[in-house]
Amino acid sequence: MSRRKKLRDSLIQQKSDSIQQASRKVEVKFRTKSQEQLWSIFDRNEIILVSGPAGTGKTYLSILKSIELILKENSKYKKIIIIKPVVEADEKLGALPGTLEEKLEPYVYSYMYLFEKIIGKPKLQRMLENETIKMMALAYLRGINIDNSIVIFDEAQNCTGKQMRTLLTRIGENSKYFILGDIEQSDRFSDKNAKESGFSIAIEKLHEIDGIDTFSFKKEDIVRNKIISKILDKLNGSIK
Repeated sequence: MSRRKKLRDSLIQQKSDSIQQASRKVEVKFRTKSQEQLWSIFDRNEIILVSGPAGTGKTYLSILKSIELILKENSKYKKIIIIKPVVEADEKLGALPGTLEEKLEPYVYSYMYLFEKIIGKPKLQRMLENETIKMMALAYLRGINIDNSIVIFDEAQNCTGKQMRTLLTRIGENSKYFILGDIEQSDRFSDKNAKESGFSIAIEKLHEIDGIDTFSFKKEDIVRNKIISKILDKLNGSIK
């Protein structure tokens, strides 16, 4: 093989590698300083507890980071696992028919909406089919180890102390947890008993452990629609 052909093939390979690498990157546009701070915290820790009101981007950023990590070349993460306490917000749906995945679908619809928005419906479907993205029920976590996975656990303010302990003690090798919640918006605990939630207990007790960090968004970090801040101002303390 001539020297010129070797050089040409090398340049073609470099270009191919560059294109492939670029396709694996997730474009992130931070809308607040807090979002940028949280992004770096995601990288530095195994377990991250994120609290804050609706509209601050905590779920969206968690999904973005999980996609970035799992698409990384030679990533140690093989799955994105979605877990959410099955607690209905006032409106009772009753017993749902179907398989476990079908029963969980209404509770994780918001995730699927965001995944589809970020990676598109065809890619989301493929990741669901090959179980790169998987839904799990909190009730069935006992007795398993979660290895090589990124866990997104949302609505954490609705879990009990026992449920939080179960979740946290399932973490295995090469795994990362994003635990998200809004302490002021619980469907299980009243404002007076909010500190009894597993989420509140974990934030209070675990923040000093190496590899675990907490982060709190404030009302001024709301980016979804500024009217949310005004709504919260008027309704907080009025609705039980």
